Amino acid sequence: MWTDDYAAKLAEASAQEISLPDEDSILDFTRRVAHGTERKNAPLATFLAGWYVAGRVAGGADPATAWKEAARLGNELLDS
Repeated sequence: MWTDDYAAKLAEASAQEISLPDEDSILDFTRRVAHGTERKNAPLATFLAGWYVAGRVAGGADPATAWKEAARLGNELLDS
């Protein structure tokens, strides 16, 4: 899968472990943003969520837990 290959390249370039904690959840969040706001917000929101997750993981959080937090915060905005 392309995303696995891309994650491997990023991991190699950064000397860090990089993986997708929950691909289906990430894609669902991106879809919700694309259909619930201006479409251009979808990749930007996903990037911001990834940045949040990276920061939380650097602080010792589990990647899947950090992703759930990021998605919850974004979904709260979509549901308001």
